[in-house]
Amino acid sequence: MRERILIFIQETHQNGNNFRFQSKKTILIIQKYLRLFATDRRISNVPLVILFFFIFSCSEPISENRYQPESLPSEESIKETLSSEIYMNRLNEKAKNLGFTLQEWKETEKKLVSELDINHYWSSEKKQLRSSLHDTDAVDRLREMIRIRIVWSRIFQKSNISIKQKPFDQSKPSLLSKINSKSSPQFGQPNSKWVIIEWSDYLCGFCKETFPHTKNILSKYKNQIWYIHKDFPLDGESNQSLAPLIVSRCLWDRDPAHFSDHMQKLYVHAKTMIKSEDPIPNQSSVWSECDSQSVRKKYLDLVKKDWEEAKKLGVTAIPTFWVNGRWIVGALNAESWERVLKDTRSP
Repeated sequence: MRERILIFIQETHQNGNNFRFQSKKTILIIQKYLRLFATDRRISNVPLVILFFFIFSCSEPISENRYQPESLPSEESIKETLSSEIYMNRLNEKAKNLGFTLQEWKETEKKLVSELDINHYWSSEKKQLRSSLHDTDAVDRLREMIRIRIVWSRIFQKSNISIKQKPFDQSKPSLLSKINSKSSPQFGQPNSKWVIIEWSDYLCGFCKETFPHTKNILSKYKNQIWYIHKDFPLDGESNQSLAPLIVSRCLWDRDPAHFSDHMQKLYVHAKTMIKSEDPIPNQSSVWSECDSQSVRKKYLDLVKKDWEEAKKLGVTAIPTFWVNGRWIVGALNAESWERVLKDTRSP
């Protein structure tokens, strides 16, 4: 009996999922008294004494009901929530009160997510895998992503942060009627299977990270996507920081056939463009023309109008995408794009 109780306590201490001890000193005390009781036949209630030490050495109740939302927040809604400065300040303050950094708190919560927690959502989440259900790497990646989403849902809940996901509106005209797309860079036809609107800035790191995957998707589904690019400057108050977006508008106006290549170059040279008024060397003649101060002034108004329009629509972070009625915030890779297109396919 004594041995079983001690093993149970030691394993619980190492696991840390259900009990949190104040220190390892508790285990040493119990071991000391076990040896004492083993040599003293007058003491018969060893289990009772052990449990007494066990219960009063815990800093938390023996069991804790961990938050388990009915459905998990999407990756996009988590990214959008984390992009809020107000929410980030609240999260960092909460973590500090708990004696952690936010990253340490996240890692602590991650260790507390069990396989049973993940299995709770598996039947609905595994549909994303479709034909990849037998791909063990894909399964592992999805289960790990579920774990992370559980972690953030618990952290948000403890910080009194409500995740508000933008609604999925299958009616394409609903947003298209609210934006001015006539002068915007775009590919494809309005009657395509998918309509994708992207708000981004060439100075945005996550936008730059996503662009190659977006470009590949546009190439793969060339005749099935109507893509519209809208400007959303990271710093809309500084005309100098608008330079890459302004040049982008000019390049679209003067050389639309090669615009996707121009976009790639803009992501590469954007930071240089805002630091110097000199044109980027060794570029095509049309690029040199668009990267001149006199031409920049002509397209400034278009960029600012896009920015004001986006704010009225509720866009607050970039990259933001609208795909057939679904709002998506944050960086996307090839796998994420394929999943988004499958989930938003028009009938």
